[in-house]
Amino acid sequence: MLRRYAAFLLIPALLLVVAGASAQGGQAAAAKPAAPQAAQKPAPIPTAKGPRPEQFTFKPLTFTPPKVADYRTVLSNGLVVYIGEDHQIPWINASLLMRTGPFLEPKDKLGVAGMTSTVMRSGGTATMTGEQINERMDFLAGNVSATNLSIHARHLDEGMKIWMDILTNPAFPEDKLRRERDQALVGIRNRNRNLGSVASRTWTKLIYGEESPMAVEATEAGTSGITRDDLAAWHKKYWGASNAILIVSGDFKKAEMIQKLEATFGKWAPAEKAVPPIPKVEQAAKAGVYMVQPQVPANQGVIQIGHLGMMQDDPDAQAVDLMNYILGGGSFSSRITKVVRTDNGLAYSTSSSFSGGQFYPGTFAAFCQTKNSTVVFASQLMLDLIEGMRAGDVSQADLDFAKTARVEAFPATFGSLSQTLMGLAQLEYYNRPRDYYDTLRAKYERVTVADLKRVAQKWLRPDKMVIMVAGTIDECKAGADASLPNQATIDAMAAKFGGRTIDGLAKKYGDGTVHVVTLK
Repeated sequence: MLRRYAAFLLIPALLLVVAGASAQGGQAAAAKPAAPQAAQKPAPIPTAKGPRPEQFTFKPLTFTPPKVADYRTVLSNGLVVYIGEDHQIPWINASLLMRTGPFLEPKDKLGVAGMTSTVMRSGGTATMTGEQINERMDFLAGNVSATNLSIHARHLDEGMKIWMDILTNPAFPEDKLRRERDQALVGIRNRNRNLGSVASRTWTKLIYGEESPMAVEATEAGTSGITRDDLAAWHKKYWGASNAILIVSGDFKKAEMIQKLEATFGKWAPAEKAVPPIPKVEQAAKAGVYMVQPQVPANQGVIQIGHLGMMQDDPDAQAVDLMNYILGGGSFSSRITKVVRTDNGLAYSTSSSFSGGQFYPGTFAAFCQTKNSTVVFASQLMLDLIEGMRAGDVSQADLDFAKTARVEAFPATFGSLSQTLMGLAQLEYYNRPRDYYDTLRAKYERVTVADLKRVAQKWLRPDKMVIMVAGTIDECKAGADASLPNQATIDAMAAKFGGRTIDGLAKKYGDGTVHVVTLK
């Protein structure tokens, strides 16, 4: 240590010596004129060796998806369990998929499902307060909630006992419920101030309708009226073995773990079967331009362009997914990202999605967040790309790239045991075929360019196109001015879409009126 310190002290002295020598050398050079030097030729630019990335060839992907039967078991009380051994570390993870949620909630008690789950944990049980659970789990270096347990293998028995106590014996104390109500009320009172929240909620209402279970919102009166009895009733009605799927992975022997589960979860009583009333869905808003302004003025606007989508099990689902990958779902390789972000520099975040719903249709939505003055320009660029896709502007190379991205990434769906178990459990949760993953890649591989052109015509619907802008309305309406770059492209889009202001879009895709949405 002393030698290291002494060497450190010598560094400044050495630097002074070097500096002095440099100075003397500089004076000597000044005293003697420099000899003329011959002109040097620039060094040759090195040439790349080996094949370019696109010239690499790989063996065809061979991957067999895991089988449901290898991981699925059923306890004596009917609880379905997906279980797998993972001996990398002495740790155990368990989680529950519960068949509860907003579809089952009464409209005057929206939020009761989430509050029940939260207060089950924060409020503790008849034998342990929430604070006592916190202290014990900290000591065990584990974590527990109403739907999860994560703990060292040697503490599993105690962790399981605490978890089952939470699931079957919640206390629902008034002070913990009051805290959740107060937090929910703060969110309700401020939700119209946040640009992202305003945009998301308005879009959902335009597509599904204000009274739809997908879009209906909690009110101050309804939230304030949620009582302890409401939480206890919700728990008694829906929290039971008949509404759950259990997922367990970690460092254990499967047969021994099943015995432990039988002794705990196997005694969990059933609950009333949750059968959510899924309404028939039709798009609520007619095609056109809709604008909404948050309570706090924003210097940026959020754009969402699209319409009602499809069910996930639709025969066209894979072709539509590949089409959308090319359009805007493929991150930096997609057309919307390249044109709106890379070529024109209008946005950091832009994309498109064409989601397939599990219980009701999803949506198609092209998305962008940009400054107010470029909202119209960005909207025009996205609409132009959507029209190009509908016109059949897609090649075999486009399809091959998208198909490779989906097919080659498929094994990553099962990258870990936890991912594998969750993916298989979700098949059951959503009532999907057990062999869904066995046939998925083949469905993608069968898609042709003709399929892409067909589904673009069928599923990208100008007659249903909703163009929603959330932002400062007057500034977003005005459109691009002459001080912005890319004036040639702005002019080209203006010529195609009826001018630089948003009125042209309202005429082309709607009834000519820019509809202003009132916040509630």
